[in-house]
Amino acid sequence: MSLEGKYANDSELLADYQKNLLEPGWAGELRPDELSYIRAQLSRSRSLKRKWGFKPSAKRFPEKHIRLVVRSGLTAIGKPVLASAVEKE
Repeated sequence: MSLEGKYANDSELLADYQKNLLEPGWAGELRPDELSYIRAQLSRSRSLKRKWGFKPSAKRFPEKHIRLVVRSGLTAIGKPVLASAVEKE
């Protein structure tokens, strides 16, 4: 089930959850639907790719890298991922 399906009855909670899920270090462990949501958002946003430690031209987003950023807030090369490092869209 998708995030939209799980939170269909509460659009405000869904919007808040989706926003927070994209903050490095916020989610901890990911469920498959959360991983899918993050991958979809990464494929759409160059600034989010940079924020998460990917090159803006990246097309693939390895699960291992995503989980590292989600758990620790660090990129694959050990740099902190900071929201302030990227302009807000």
